[in-house]
Amino acid sequence: MLLYELVINGLDHAWQKEFGCHCARCLDQARTANTSVSLLGWCENSLEQHILVDAGGGVCESLIANPDLMQQPRLDTVLLTHWHPDHVADLNRIVVGFGRSSWRERHASTRPYLWMREGSRMWLERQQPNVLKQVNLISSLEYIAPGHLLEPLETLGLDLVITPVTIAHSSADLYPPFGEERLATCAGFIVETGGFRTVLLWDLDATNLWLENPNEAQQEAFDAIAGCDLLLIDCNTWSYHRQASGEPTSHVSFSLVQRFALVLKPKRTVLMHISGHEDAIGDGFGWTNEIWQLEATKAWQIAGLTGDVIVPRIGQRFAMHHLDTALEAVELEAAL
Repeated sequence: MLLYELVINGLDHAWQKEFGCHCARCLDQARTANTSVSLLGWCENSLEQHILVDAGGGVCESLIANPDLMQQPRLDTVLLTHWHPDHVADLNRIVVGFGRSSWRERHASTRPYLWMREGSRMWLERQQPNVLKQVNLISSLEYIAPGHLLEPLETLGLDLVITPVTIAHSSADLYPPFGEERLATCAGFIVETGGFRTVLLWDLDATNLWLENPNEAQQEAFDAIAGCDLLLIDCNTWSYHRQASGEPTSHVSFSLVQRFALVLKPKRTVLMHISGHEDAIGDGFGWTNEIWQLEATKAWQIAGLTGDVIVPRIGQRFAMHHLDTALEAVELEAAL
């Protein structure tokens, strides 16, 4: 059986740093990258599986900076939440570049699988048609409303079951000239391995209230997420004023994440797709990740929410398994 870990490749929103801005976040010299993770499957010291989720700007550099992926290069599957540039900007570079380097250095490699919802495929066909020639393409059928499970992707991961879940992210919807009806194109992912559940939920808009109050048709998806071991969730802003007023927005704020966490009760919550420019000055604007962590921890404790809240760093790893003893965890970390 493979033991999996999740590695953070990036956690920033679409505009990682803004030209001309002098806020603390933009002046921070730390490397940034758009929101993305890698799921790595290990058998002792051998890397047997690499599933990449999203491939926005800076993600290729994160993969290159990962010593495990450079020592044992592989790319088995790419999962796309949606087609927006901050989730696909490095896709061509990663897929085509890996194929070129594998041929040049005689690495064993095969064409990776690429999964996305059908609406995203239609956009990608316009944006990066060359990528679609380099992969084994899998896409889901439209239209399925937000809050529903799609067919599990059992064959893509050894000892791993990945179930896409439909979510609303309005700015990524299909619209004319693709057709007359607006169609949602986005997905999150529920990843299960050895009884451990990891849920990836970005990019969310503020209409995804099924995460705290599902209807009968959404209950199955809600139950599959509730009580998960590890929840990675969109947290674009701290307390964006338009969302607070009830106006739909294309992302969710920390205040809405707290509402979701109160009901979902995840064991660990990891904040992703963080921005520093869409909040008011003094209320999230320009915050570095360190300030985000301090403020989120205080608010989490005051609200008495389940588990801990984490603002991760690029390269941070999370175990996706339950080990019997702390000693086993230490041994595994040393082995990897």
